[in-house]
Parts: sequence; C-alpha cells; structure tokens
Amino acid sequence: LIEKLEERIVSEQEKIKMLDQQIKDGMQRLNEIDEKIGDIDDKSLKSHMQQYESILKNIEAHIKELENKKSEVMKEIGMVEKEIERLSLLQHKLSSLQRKSDFLRIVYKDAEELESMYMRLKAELRSRNVEVLDTLINEIFKFMYSNNAYSHVQLDPDYNLTVFGKDGTALEPKLLSGGERAIFNLVLRCAIYRLLSMAMNGPVKGSTLPPLIMDEPTVFLDRGHVHQLIKLIDLMRDYGVAQIIIVSHDETLIDSADHLFYVEKDPITNTSSIVAH
Repeated sequence: LIEKLEERIVSEQEKIKMLDQQIKDGMQRLNEIDEKIGDIDDKSLKSHMQQYESILKNIEAHIKELENKKSEVMKEIGMVEKEIERLSLLQHKLSSLQRKSDFLRIVYKDAEELESMYMRLKAELRSRNVEVLDTLINEIFKFMYSNNAYSHVQLDPDYNLTVFGKDGTALEPKLLSGGERAIFNLVLRCAIYRLLSMAMNGPVKGSTLPPLIMDEPTVFLDRGHVHQLIKLIDLMRDYGVAQIIIVSHDETLIDSADHLFYVEKDPITNTSSIVAH
C-alpha cells in the first residue's frame, strides 16, 4: 500500500512539474505578447474593436442590401422571362394571323373576281330578261287589251314601262286612265310569272311557282276586259301557275272560280269568318 502511495506521489509530482513548466511557458508567451503589443493599451484595443464591429455591421447591412437587390433583380428576371414567353406566344399568333391574312387576301381577290364576273353575268342576264320580258309584256298586252288606242309597250333596262300610241307617241303609264293602268299592272305581273315559268322549263306538274294573288283586279275594267281577264287567268294556269287567288266582288269573275270562299261579317259581334262554298 505504501509503495502504491509513493508511486502516486511521484506521479503527482511529475504532473506538478509539468504544470509548472506549462505555467512557465505561458508566462513566457505572455511576455512575448506584451513585447509585441508594446504601447497598445486596453482602451486602444477596445476602440479598434468598436471600429471593427462598426465596419462589420456596415458590411452586414451592405450584404443585406445587396441580397435585397439580388431578390428584386431575380423578380425582374422572372418578369422579363414571362414577358419573353408572352411575346413569343404573340409572335406565334402574329405569324398565324399573317398566314390567315395572306389567305384572306387571296380569297378576297378571288371574291372580287367572282363579284366582277357575277356583275357582268347579272348585267347580261338582266339585258336578256328585259328583252324577253318586253316580248312577253307585248304578247300578253295584245291578248288582254281589246282597244286599238295603243300599239305596243316598251320596257327599258331599268324596268320602266313606256306605252306607245298608234301614232307612235310615247306615254308614261301614270298618264293612262284607271282602267288602262289596271290592265298594264295585270299584264306586267302576268308577264313576270310567264318569265318565271320559262325559267323552270315551262309548265310542269307540281310547279313551285308562287301563287298569283290579285286584289280586286276588275276595278276600273269594263265588261269586255273582265272577260279577257278570265281568259288571262286560264292562260296563266297553262303557263304553270298552279294556284291563283283572287279577291273580288265581281260576280262574273266569281262564277268562273274553281273554289269559292266567302268572307261574312257578323253585324252583332262585328267579327268576320270565312265560309267555303
């Protein structure tokens, strides 16, 4: 036990020597530091420390400012990239619209050419129709008009009618009597229907010609022309007008109808009703 204690004492003494040596070395280091520091005192060191801390704070603030600017720049970069993407899309749309514009320009040019051709054809067809209609008007006029006061009727390219007397004098329809104007109105309408019938290759069963409607056609007509009107109606049937509707109070015309519908008015209720006979 004593030996162990002695060994322990020796060990502790060695440690003390080592600590003494470390203390000695430390003191030597302190002396060296003191020599290096020289005349610098604590106040000067604190002043330098404060300056360094102030500079460090400024640097940190500047770094933070730069980071904020960097963040703003990154945002602007993102916005610019989106704008570039949007402009790229718009450029693509513009290219597409340009192609459509080029196509429409070609179509428009073709349409202009078609319109020009249509106008030429229209003028040509109108000229032909005027000539044919003029002939038909005179044919029906001679069929319908029983007097000898007028020689013929002329239709100009604007579809204006001129009536010529036996002596060649030109008269406007408005200068004619009421009965004569009624005749010319019937003649013109029937001639137009005749032209439509010819355009459909003549009278056919189940013709799609619209109904010919006459409202009091015998007004201002004498008995002779009423009979001619009945013949004209039959002639229009032969031309392919499948349905002719006439509103009239003339008994002669009524008696020649295939189907009769009377409009009767109730004097008490003041209402009208249509009755088939």
